[in-house]
Amino acid sequence: MVSSAVLPGRSTLADVAAIQHPVPQGSAGKIMMRETAIHDLINLRCQPDNKKANALVKKLTSHALPSANQSVQAGDRTIIWLAPDEWLIMAEAGAASTIMADMETAKLGHVATTEVSNAYGIISIDGKSSRDMLAKHCALDLHESVFTKGTAIQTIMGHAGIILIATGDNSFNIIGRASFMPYLVALLADASVEYGFEYRPAK
Repeated sequence: MVSSAVLPGRSTLADVAAIQHPVPQGSAGKIMMRETAIHDLINLRCQPDNKKANALVKKLTSHALPSANQSVQAGDRTIIWLAPDEWLIMAEAGAASTIMADMETAKLGHVATTEVSNAYGIISIDGKSSRDMLAKHCALDLHESVFTKGTAIQTIMGHAGIILIATGDNSFNIIGRASFMPYLVALLADASVEYGFEYRPAK
């Protein structure tokens, strides 16, 4: 007989230990990198002018669907634009089933939701030199006048596809495929040596 017990969530970086490098002379300050706690992720497909879908998303997340290359956040829930008819909803652990059930029962028309929580990992980055560090492996224009808070773009970092989100003046979230997360930590750590850095896994 197969057990119906729910297995506890496991971080995509559970096997990557904490790393740190001292701040060298002349550095503007160390870069902090943290694996975020486990979140639920939902891929949402619908037309942006679907009024019923927008209204329900706003009820569930406190925001309507954001426009191109933007993200919006309220509390533990964030909506990230991925494509003209595609968004990623990030919510607190355990929320996906409720959100998806609410959207399924609302009869919103041509709308599809898929839970992708286990497919991705998230790293948060903060520090005065974070933009310079990220620019070493990312071809986007990361100047603060261009890549402002709330900007969210799918791009390539090293050899990995990621979603890069500006969460503050010098803070970012990187969402990447689970299998690439250890590689991304190693890549970011190497790029941060000249500034000094600390990486902390999720508790």
